[in-house]
Amino acid sequence: MNYCKRNHCIGLVLISFMVGTYFAVRNTEKHYTFGIGASLLDNQINNDLIDQIRKQEFWMNSSKNYSFGIGASLLDNQINNDLTDQIRKQENWMNSSIPTVINITDIKYVVVYDCSKARPGACGGWSDRMSGILSTFIIAVLTKQPFLVNFDKPCILQDYLVPATFDWRYNASIFQRRNTAYHNLIDYSSNKIKSFLTGSKDINTYFSRDVNFIRMNWDFTESFRKRPNIGSEIPWLTKLTYADIYKQMFEMLFKPSPLLDQAIKEQYRRWRSRPKIACAHVRVGGNPTIPKDLKRKNKPLEILWQYFDTLNKTEYDLFIASDSEQVKDAGKKRYHGNMIDTVGKITHIDRRSKTDPNEGFLKMMLDFYTLITCDKLIITYSGFSILTAYVRQTDDGLYCWRGRDLRPCSRYTVQNIFPGEFLAPGT
Repeated sequence: MNYCKRNHCIGLVLISFMVGTYFAVRNTEKHYTFGIGASLLDNQINNDLIDQIRKQEFWMNSSKNYSFGIGASLLDNQINNDLTDQIRKQENWMNSSIPTVINITDIKYVVVYDCSKARPGACGGWSDRMSGILSTFIIAVLTKQPFLVNFDKPCILQDYLVPATFDWRYNASIFQRRNTAYHNLIDYSSNKIKSFLTGSKDINTYFSRDVNFIRMNWDFTESFRKRPNIGSEIPWLTKLTYADIYKQMFEMLFKPSPLLDQAIKEQYRRWRSRPKIACAHVRVGGNPTIPKDLKRKNKPLEILWQYFDTLNKTEYDLFIASDSEQVKDAGKKRYHGNMIDTVGKITHIDRRSKTDPNEGFLKMMLDFYTLITCDKLIITYSGFSILTAYVRQTDDGLYCWRGRDLRPCSRYTVQNIFPGEFLAPGT
């Protein structure tokens, strides 16, 4: 089955999660305002739409701040009341979805997150791309330009994920004659724009073309937070934690396409037989099917097996997502009656592989959606792991695994346990 359409259509996603700020097209004749704050910046906002938004009760769960100690127990399960109060005082969060209909032919300026085959070079893995989407979206908000996503590498994004809250259909030919610029800001080549992101220089002078294509795999939240007026420009960026920013962004933007939804249902029908599921994501590196894949530090698997051994096997299905078939095979052999799997062969979506990229992309998406629904989840030093912890549907049952240390953790403390450049806060 061909899960990825092989054509030259550009997959674009229109995003509108700007809250407390406005999102206006720089057009001398028309303004399209997307944000709703304490004061309305555009008297032409549709009042019916405002009423609809206010009726939606998409309030995020009470934010929890866990103190984590060495050992195996969480020392603090107190809700951070100050943060919760700040959040609830904000009447329009980014996940208050605005189902806006835009006349795309009237748009002149636009910012586009690019991960397309039209241009050479890397995009990064799944977590890298989510970081790039977030940072590029914030650039769009700051420059008051609509935000689009051009994503067809290795597959067209909307074949797997479709807009969760509004129609984003787009015809790429509309921008063919526009003044365009392509900014390749992958990895450390993005350092050159930090002064524009922090407000030291005018960001509009850097992203000044009609259409600005941006390829980026970095989370620049800390740079954006240094802007002098960021609290009024994008209030949620200063209030929400990293975990909640990613969770709200992903849930507002994406939902499974009919193809992916059917694959998820088929996997559940085929494999699941128990009420709960315990999962682990084990990033090993050095996979022979993924050229140039770097080896990670060894993880003694007996640590994982010891934890799985403690679970009630009549209550839990078990699942391992990994870049290593050896790890998965070892799990299947040890827990033959409980271990489930996703279809397809392991690949990295941004690296050449002997495996069909269509099959690999689907497997990656099935792994991701399985992990974010797990009752128990063990994560390792990996951007993919951290992203699943952020987006996961519960704050409970999360464990962080480093070397011989497997400990309970919180989605709000993951970055402290796995410091580094994954999803890149503070770097």
